[in-house]
Amino acid sequence: MYLVDTNFLGTLANVYPRDVFPSLWGELEVALFADGVFFHGQVDKELAAWGAPEYDWYKQHVRQDQIIPPDQEELDLYQQVVEWVVLERQPKYREAAATEFLNVADSWLVASARRYGATIVTNEVPAPDSVKKVKIPDVAAQFSVPCINALEFLRRLNIQI
Repeated sequence: MYLVDTNFLGTLANVYPRDVFPSLWGELEVALFADGVFFHGQVDKELAAWGAPEYDWYKQHVRQDQIIPPDQEELDLYQQVVEWVVLERQPKYREAAATEFLNVADSWLVASARRYGATIVTNEVPAPDSVKKVKIPDVAAQFSVPCINALEFLRRLNIQI
C-alpha cells in the first residue's frame, strides 16, 4: 500500500510536463489509480488548492475509495506524531517548523501510513539534524514508516518510458 504526498504530483508536473512526456502520464493513469495506491484526504485538499491542470487530471481518475479519511485510530496516531514533533524530538524543531508541518498534509500522511502499514511516496529527503524544517522521512522513521522517492515509486509500478 502506498500513500502519495502532494509533492509527488507537483514535482512530476514541473519536471515531466504532460505535454512533453505524454507516455509517462499515460502509464501513470493506469498505475497511479490502481489498487494499492491511496491519497490522504488532506493531500486531496492540497491538490485542490494547488489548482494546476494536473489537478483536473487527478480528479478525473482518482476513485473515492482511494481517498483515505481519518478514523479514530489514525487520530490517536496523529496525536502521537504531534507530541513527538512538538515535545519529544531532540534537538527540538523551531516552533515555526513544527507549526508548518502540522498545518499541511505531511503530519497526517505519517499517522495514516502508520495506521495502515503503508509506504509514503514523497520527494522530501531526510534532514535528521534540521531544526528549521520538519521532513516527512525523519518523522516517518520515528514511527517505523517507510518512505520512497518518486523514481523508486515509478520503478515499483513498473513504469518505463
